[in-house]
Amino acid sequence: MAKQVRFIRWAGKNFASLRDIVVEYGDITKLSGHNGEGKSTIGTGPVWTLWGCDLFGNKHNPSPTTYDFDRVFSVLTISIDGEESTFAREINEKGANVFYINDVPVKAKEYEAAVADLFDKEDFLSLYNPGFFFTQHWTKQRAQILKNSVLPAKSEVLAEMSRTDPGQKPKDIELNPAAAKLDELTKKHSLDDLQKIHGGTGGQKSKLEKQHIADQSRTKTLQEQFDRLPAAPDDIEAAKTESAALLEQIKTIEKQIDATKIANDQRSAVQSQLAATREQVEAAKDRYMKVYNEPIEDTCPSCKRPLDEEAVKAVTDSKEKRKEELRSEHAALVAKRKELEEQLAGTEMIDVSKLWGDMRELERKRDELEDTIHADKARQGLKNDVEAAKQAEDETLAALKESIFILDAIKAYRAKEAELQAEKVQSLFTRLKIRLFKYVKTSDEWEPDFSIQMDGKDYATLSVGEKITAGLELTEVLFKQSELIVPTFVDGIGEYTGEFKIYGQLITAQAVKGRALTIETEDLG
Repeated sequence: MAKQVRFIRWAGKNFASLRDIVVEYGDITKLSGHNGEGKSTIGTGPVWTLWGCDLFGNKHNPSPTTYDFDRVFSVLTISIDGEESTFAREINEKGANVFYINDVPVKAKEYEAAVADLFDKEDFLSLYNPGFFFTQHWTKQRAQILKNSVLPAKSEVLAEMSRTDPGQKPKDIELNPAAAKLDELTKKHSLDDLQKIHGGTGGQKSKLEKQHIADQSRTKTLQEQFDRLPAAPDDIEAAKTESAALLEQIKTIEKQIDATKIANDQRSAVQSQLAATREQVEAAKDRYMKVYNEPIEDTCPSCKRPLDEEAVKAVTDSKEKRKEELRSEHAALVAKRKELEEQLAGTEMIDVSKLWGDMRELERKRDELEDTIHADKARQGLKNDVEAAKQAEDETLAALKESIFILDAIKAYRAKEAELQAEKVQSLFTRLKIRLFKYVKTSDEWEPDFSIQMDGKDYATLSVGEKITAGLELTEVLFKQSELIVPTFVDGIGEYTGEFKIYGQLITAQAVKGRALTIETEDLG
């Protein structure tokens, strides 16, 4: 980028009201004449040549409107860091734009790139036309003022955040907790990263706020459940001991009942056997009597012929034999019956209803104790859950407070940084007062802003002379910041009564009634 730019010559043909003009520049070039003679047009000539715009950066067509012409031609010879170059722009007879660098035709993109390599358009116009800066959007004005302004160092901001006395020396300032926290955290993360981590809808603060609400709800629910439980026993260990003793008593009775059941089952088995045996005795008796009452047949059952004595004897012997067998069977069953009757007579059915009653009473008492024990166990478990929930809630709240503390510290840092930066930038000005930030109450944050006043008045309300004063002071600051020196064109110089502090060439335009366009130059040696 260029550092020092001087205008050597500008020539225009059919440039607005100027049919044919050549301006040779000196250290001071004074333009004067009646209104409409072309003073502002001459001031516009160089910037139209370079960018095709007017003094305020707007797209501009200088084609004449009061006379016929074949083409519009504008050529600027300038010295750039001591090296002379010529730039020319033309609107030919076909209405097309034609560009030249050092008298060589070039394409538009090449021309624009060559100019852009030399200097920034906004920087040049702000230095060339003191009124240009104030016509830009405030964001561009702010960016231009801050472009060459270095942010205060982190150590300076942290120290100033912690200052407790205006007279403190920086080395004597002990960092306050907010500054110390940021000093620690910014060793790993930038402030912007910390803001992203903790701020916004997806940051730690928002997440922890939601988590804290959830933790509070869980703690409240568990506490309500705990409060609904019955009161804890006076001595839970005594209840456990008594329950264990009752269990032993119950087991003893169970053994007694089991033993009694075995004996009763055995007696019942004997009773069943005795009943079956008695039935068998009667059945044997019936079989015997049946045989006993059988008649002796003396005729053949088939042919009905009388049996002889020997045959009759055989029938009689057969019957007697069967009777004897049945008599023996009956006698054996009677003996078995007597044995079972004697065995049954030697036992007694034991009544266990009292044992059952005693055991059920013991079980009832033990169930009550176990309910108490289980309730206490559940109470202890729920108590532990409540304590754990409270601890989680406390930890979340602590983390939330830490996140809020960090965000507040960042706000404090940004505010102090803005204050220090504004002070440094403001120190460059004499009468102008600038504002780089504004406090937004709804968000409790300082946001970028820009306004500029002179003697307490907004630029728009200043007189022509005051606007020139404001523009020249701003130009001086921009000169110092950018170290770029270009000519300065002051239109309406007749309204200005102050002094000039110009680092490069000065071009002035003054309306003089009845005077034709006059160009005067002066070299300061």
